[in-house]
Amino acid sequence: MSRRRHPRAKARRLTQARVDILWEQAKREVESGRPESARQRMLSARKISQKTRTKIPRHISRRICKTCGTILVPGDTCRVRVRHNRSKHVVVTCLSCGAIKRYYIQR
Repeated sequence: MSRRRHPRAKARRLTQARVDILWEQAKREVESGRPESARQRMLSARKISQKTRTKIPRHISRRICKTCGTILVPGDTCRVRVRHNRSKHVVVTCLSCGAIKRYYIQR
């Protein structure tokens, strides 16, 4: 007997491919000095992933501001700090909207 695939598997693969394409285009837009265009591309990628109920990959979602959608480039659009109080973590602050994200470091 052949294995049956989940009915949404094909849609999810297409969604992941589209999000990856939009991410590459957005990176090129930021490098060429058009951050607003890159922001629009990532907002459309988020809408696509929400519609198909798939997650944006971690390496992409950690480089996008959740509140304003700006692509976070250290030193340019965000500030990155390593903190040691209580537990070791990295603090990323968006310079556009002031949103703060904390990423705790596991040992």
